[in-house]
Amino acid sequence: MPRLPDYLQVHFDAPGRVGPPATGFDRRGEARNPACGDHLVLFVHTDDGFVREAGFKAMGCPAFMAIAAAATELLPGLAADAALPDRAARAYRERYGELAPMHRHALALVEASLASLAPA
Repeated sequence: MPRLPDYLQVHFDAPGRVGPPATGFDRRGEARNPACGDHLVLFVHTDDGFVREAGFKAMGCPAFMAIAAAATELLPGLAADAALPDRAARAYRERYGELAPMHRHALALVEASLASLAPA
């Protein structure tokens, strides 16, 4: 099995923001990939139209769980509007670069979870 890139290994070994934020959350999003079984729940606390805090629960392959943890850390400060999924994916790529083809499904699932955000 191929090893995760170092930046992903760090997020897999010690993921931050696991579970709902300590400040609570007012939006929740969820997405699944039925082909591989990956499942993501995002918890987002917004204020004045911006993400203030975010947390997640994930089940799936190591790359998916690490990418979910890394992406969640990039959400605070982003506008919580319809463009949030695209904005989050762009922030991910700017910080970490393009994902390997075998890992792209993970970021797509993060985007789907963000697109499904609804009041909690």
